[in-house]
Amino acid sequence: MEQLFMNLERLTSVPGGGSFLHIVTENGDKIIKAEDFARDMFNFLTGGEPEAHNQIYRGGKVLTDFYSYDEIIEMVQAKDFSDIFVGDIIERDTPAISVTNFAAKAKTQYVVLGINSLNNHGDTPKLQNRPHLVMMPLDGLGSAYMNATNITTGGYKDSYMNKTVIPAVVTALESAFGAAHVLQTREYITNTVTTTVASRGGLGWQGGSTAGEWSDQKAILMTELEAYGATPFSSSAYDNIGLNQQLPGMKIDKIMNRRFDRWLRSVCHSTTFCFVTAYGHPAYGSASYVLVVCPRFSIG
Repeated sequence: MEQLFMNLERLTSVPGGGSFLHIVTENGDKIIKAEDFARDMFNFLTGGEPEAHNQIYRGGKVLTDFYSYDEIIEMVQAKDFSDIFVGDIIERDTPAISVTNFAAKAKTQYVVLGINSLNNHGDTPKLQNRPHLVMMPLDGLGSAYMNATNITTGGYKDSYMNKTVIPAVVTALESAFGAAHVLQTREYITNTVTTTVASRGGLGWQGGSTAGEWSDQKAILMTELEAYGATPFSSSAYDNIGLNQQLPGMKIDKIMNRRFDRWLRSVCHSTTFCFVTAYGHPAYGSASYVLVVCPRFSIG
């Protein structure tokens, strides 16, 4: 067999980009793009399991440059994740959101944070065995404060963010992705902050979350645990009940480090909530700070 190719130049690596590979098959000689060969070999070796696609970042491929949005939804619903990986991007025209000063923007970029990452999540799972993509607006959907004043009373549930900002964001997301495709999830949100208890977030800090509840959500800010896989400034365990691990996409530098500060829903103490800094590290800030709104949501 080797003698068939003795006059061809030998390569020491597989070329990428638009290069093609020459494949000898039982049905004759064929060619295949190097990138398609690499993807298909990966799927062959991993059995096409979505969990494997949560481990590979291929540089932020814009899926809507290759597929229509309807085709992407059909792929997800058919459990076909063969050409969807964590960190991939879906562009959607998104209407204005007045409460975050977000102007209507064509081709707003949304990034895949995980594939089927919310399976069996919640007290009564909404996405049990339902294929889905966990998404986030890559550069946020405008900015807002958690509360008009520096209080965390009522936890995330009673915050201006949860009661006013997120509902407006959901309306925009439903317009961008289709209401039927923005999936409802069950989330644990804090509803009580006791100012007289010590915060676990720092030595001598006062005020911590002491109760919470499960609720239906279509979009929600991440907890510290979802963002970092750790809880450096959270006031108590109540702030991170629910998803028990870091979302796959938050391990990627180009997603975590976006050069702007964005809110998380975890309470830090009586006057502050947690957030992700412009450098990607954990921090906390007064509830009245105006920071970027980057909720996670699921489509399918």
